Amino acid sequence: MSIKLNQDDSDSDKSELDRFDQLMSDDVICISDSSDSLNNEHAQSSTSNDLPQTELPFPDGVVKLTHMSGENKSDSCVTLKDVIQPDKLRKALLTTFVLDMEWLKSHFRADTKLVIVQSYNPNIEPQGVLQSADGLTTIVNPEFAGVKYPVMHSKIMLLFYDKYVRFVASSANLIEIDWSIMQNAVFIQDIRFDGSQTFACTQFGTTLAQALRDLSVPEPVVKQLDHMDMSRVRVHIVASVPTPRARKTYHADAYGMARLAQITRQMRRESAVLRQINAIEADVYCYGSSMGKLSSAYLRDFYCCALGMTWGEIERHTRHTFSLQDVEQRVKVGFHTNDQGNANKFGQVSRMCIKCKMDMFTDADFPSSSMHVIEPAVPRTLVHAKLVLMRTGAERRHGWMYLGSHNFTPGAWGWLNRQQTSLTYVNNYEFGVVIPDICYETVFGRDSVTWYGFKIPLPFKLAWTRYKETDVPCFSD
Repeated sequence: MSIKLNQDDSDSDKSELDRFDQLMSDDVICISDSSDSLNNEHAQSSTSNDLPQTELPFPDGVVKLTHMSGENKSDSCVTLKDVIQPDKLRKALLTTFVLDMEWLKSHFRADTKLVIVQSYNPNIEPQGVLQSADGLTTIVNPEFAGVKYPVMHSKIMLLFYDKYVRFVASSANLIEIDWSIMQNAVFIQDIRFDGSQTFACTQFGTTLAQALRDLSVPEPVVKQLDHMDMSRVRVHIVASVPTPRARKTYHADAYGMARLAQITRQMRRESAVLRQINAIEADVYCYGSSMGKLSSAYLRDFYCCALGMTWGEIERHTRHTFSLQDVEQRVKVGFHTNDQGNANKFGQVSRMCIKCKMDMFTDADFPSSSMHVIEPAVPRTLVHAKLVLMRTGAERRHGWMYLGSHNFTPGAWGWLNRQQTSLTYVNNYEFGVVIPDICYETVFGRDSVTWYGFKIPLPFKLAWTRYKETDVPCFSD
């Protein structure tokens, strides 16, 4: 596929709207034919639409796992084709860290228009919007100003059909192994779309628009959010954006763990159950496929944000009896062991997707007592999903769950007050959702995780075991 850089995008003096004039005229992803419907001043809260909610496949949101090669297909698993529904699809926005264009294109009709935000090397490739010669595929290389280690790690899909848009947040890259031999988690919600109406603004819609603009998504794509009725969406968005001093524009006021703290404080205000929880009755289970440089102080910061409390508030609630050692017991870091990496049935191809450096684990400040072994739901496989499970209360039955692209690393979730500014210091672009009001139970030895009565499948068992002295993480070469 031939890709060329639009001449308009090479001129840094042009305004954003000027830069995307060609994209707007080419109808890269703009579905509505009515320019009047883009005017926010005429926002409507009307819910009239000729597609009833009952006809949407997933009107209230659902969690699925990627189907593993060789395993029986169940209702809890999806393939990429299941998610995309190519025969019905009109246009799509996709974001990915790793991209196999040939494999991806095989899942779409040849005439489907795609906008793809990708990770790239800014020392080799230019920032901006690039377009294929046939005009059907637009590649977006987002801003990496001042970032030493450029990583665009978000995994988002907006899939446009005639009467609805499918919103997808996941941990899966747009490559074959992430949809066949690595277990990933996917959140899907179908949202009614009507190009002739502008629906009332919601918190979810605002934060989604902010995240897309931070990713340099063309404005005509972002404007389509105005025509989506997001009134039934109950999840919260957590986005991360590289925050070096050189970056000029931020569309949100908090990223990474600071954004997580905003969400958890809001949930505490809205939930009597969470409001009564203290630090002694809360455990946080953090799993990712990459291990970062962790310390007890970092676990403390993340724990505070996960609770929606400051360290001072936790100390007052526990009468100053809560220490960093207590935090290490409350924050459980799950990671595959080296033995699990060696024993996985898909071999080196799968193992190479689990990242941990020896010097991080052996560092004197590393909180090794927090390390836990996970047991994958599919034996002898490796989990690529990125999840945070908050379990609160005396029996740890209540809480919330994060699902998305954030590994449990400082590069993804950020460091608090790293640059003495109001922003958390973050290295990566990341994206995920916090699912509130989760109920955790283990009944007759079987895990049960539910959300408003609907079962949520997990890629691992709820019971984690602490690393033995002989256990070490699955190290990268």
